[in-house]
Amino acid sequence: MAKRFGWALVLIGLSGCLLQNLSPETRMRDAVIELNEGARWGRMDVASGHVAPGFRPQFQASHIRWGRDIQIADTEILGMSPHTDDEGEGAFSRIAVRWYDESTMVLANTVIRQTWQKHKQTFLLTTESVESGHPGLLMVPEAAQPTRAQANSEPSQGAAEDAEWSSVY
Repeated sequence: MAKRFGWALVLIGLSGCLLQNLSPETRMRDAVIELNEGARWGRMDVASGHVAPGFRPQFQASHIRWGRDIQIADTEILGMSPHTDDEGEGAFSRIAVRWYDESTMVLANTVIRQTWQKHKQTFLLTTESVESGHPGLLMVPEAAQPTRAQANSEPSQGAAEDAEWSSVY
């Protein structure tokens, strides 16, 4: 009898862990952390995996200077809301970024607002903008601005494109 009771406790404990990992809060937190930590450490291949395909060219263009001209000193999640409307939109996060411009070596602070969309069992970044602080963090260099055709079309995820993007960092 004690053996059955022990197994029942183990199964209840495991099912609690599995149910907790299925919550929208946990899934969004994981996506926010993975995207921002990936971007912070120059792992844009990892970060881009959490970006909606339609926003990916803009995301890549606005982060192309990260690791080259911009060094990220620290990031902090200020808050997030995983609650979405019927279309799966409306979730957001706020991220504080402390960073150095390599040309001036001045420490700057920027708060980024990220909008997320629920997609299957995860969340994908659909927009990001500077909420406060120095606007240079997400500034797109003129040479790296995506053309209108690239921004409106679904980008292909071929091996050559992935290799090119990975070699930037």
